[in-house]
Amino acid sequence: MPLQITARNCEIAPDMRAHIEAKVDRFRKLVDQISVLDVITTFQRGFYTVEVVVKSHIFHATGTETDADLRTAIDRVMGKVERQLHKQIDKRRTAKRQPRPERHLALTIPLPGVGEIAAETDEDNRIVRSRRIASKPMSVQEAADQLEADTGSFLVFYNADTEKVNILYRREDGRCGLIEPT
Repeated sequence: MPLQITARNCEIAPDMRAHIEAKVDRFRKLVDQISVLDVITTFQRGFYTVEVVVKSHIFHATGTETDADLRTAIDRVMGKVERQLHKQIDKRRTAKRQPRPERHLALTIPLPGVGEIAAETDEDNRIVRSRRIASKPMSVQEAADQLEADTGSFLVFYNADTEKVNILYRREDGRCGLIEPT
């Protein structure tokens, strides 16, 4: 995006515009694809206020400086914004990225006689079929409600409270049992 220089209650000389453009070139070297690059100068009560706004798709930096001399105000605010950008760039570069925790857990559960994916095995192995179930984090009460709504005899789910895999099963007396790992 091109540089936008705005002057309020003052005129900016051509040499001052060249000075601003030279300072702004540093930002273009630091950050790729700058979307907003504004320099606003205001003259009020004998002081120049310079505001700089730099935005890109990743970084955002703003700075304001007031001084009696326009060149000094420009140099100070450009230094502030440049420090902000360096800080954001360094923070992004040195951030220790951790892998995101797995939210949905895929389980393979042996189900005799039930399933969509058949895994025929030897006769001495008792697992005849298996099915992959996507389990989402839920509370025990939500799992009990889902088991009552379902026709199956058990439900494997990821317990959101303990952050472990649990099994909720239907007992012969009609009530539910819970298996939790230790």
